[in-house]
Amino acid sequence: MKFLITGGAGFVGRHLVTKLLHDEHNITIFDNFSSSSKNDISHLLENGVSLVTGDILDYDLLLKSMANHDFVIHLAAQTNILQSITDPETTIDIIVEGTVNVLKSCVKTNVKGLVSTSSAAVYGNSPDAPISENSQLSPVSSYGASKLVTEYNLQAFSRSFGLNCISLRLFNVYGNGQSSETDVIRKFLKNISKGVPLEIFGDGTQTRDFVHVSDVIQAFSCAIKNIEAKCGEVYNIGSGKATSINELASLLISSKGKDLQIIHKPALEGEIKDSKADISLAENDIGYSPHVLLSDGLASLV
Repeated sequence: MKFLITGGAGFVGRHLVTKLLHDEHNITIFDNFSSSSKNDISHLLENGVSLVTGDILDYDLLLKSMANHDFVIHLAAQTNILQSITDPETTIDIIVEGTVNVLKSCVKTNVKGLVSTSSAAVYGNSPDAPISENSQLSPVSSYGASKLVTEYNLQAFSRSFGLNCISLRLFNVYGNGQSSETDVIRKFLKNISKGVPLEIFGDGTQTRDFVHVSDVIQAFSCAIKNIEAKCGEVYNIGSGKATSINELASLLISSKGKDLQIIHKPALEGEIKDSKADISLAENDIGYSPHVLLSDGLASLV
């Protein structure tokens, strides 16, 4: 098949493009390189991947670029939650308006299916443990709110135009090639390598569901294979396990054989307290099955 991948030069995008290339699909990356570099995908371009340098807010270019493609993976977004709090307008423009442009282009070019990334941020501080797709939706940031709007738009376009759609609610994705600017694991590893104290915002008892990028790529493969007759269904994509930030710090420090101080700083505004995914719907409905234990995934990074 011919795939167009918005944000394909990003962390998840590069891993996904590599997998689809291995499966002998034709790939076009559509990216504005706002949070990535062309150098990051030079090896992919050398292996036949096409590139369109553009912004999803440029509807005319997006429409032109999507022509003659069978399937779209929509990864492009503004992903910094803190930035979404200080600059909500930009976040809403990119995530909400950009996704509407993607949906309109899919309809105009008769694309067969669309898989879009959503986020666990749509749940906010959910009282449920684990969190299921039926848990209360109460985002605490413009990022989470914008992702929720995109889910609703996928469902609306699917019903109105017969577009097969799936939204994947990604929990805390980690793995090789992730930016230290946004990833707590990379930040910790950077400090450990320099021999300086690790900084934790809050008391460190907050939990996260860390899911390895290879398991996330498997989830995309499952969604692609099972896209037929999907009308914007949403699926949690995580490991199904919760790890506190204190536990994460201890795991990484011990794996490096170092004895470093941990400094606690005031909690960040808009940060979620606890997060653990109920992944049973994705397991039963599209065949998703995570395999990478956190200890193994961290060991591969170390």
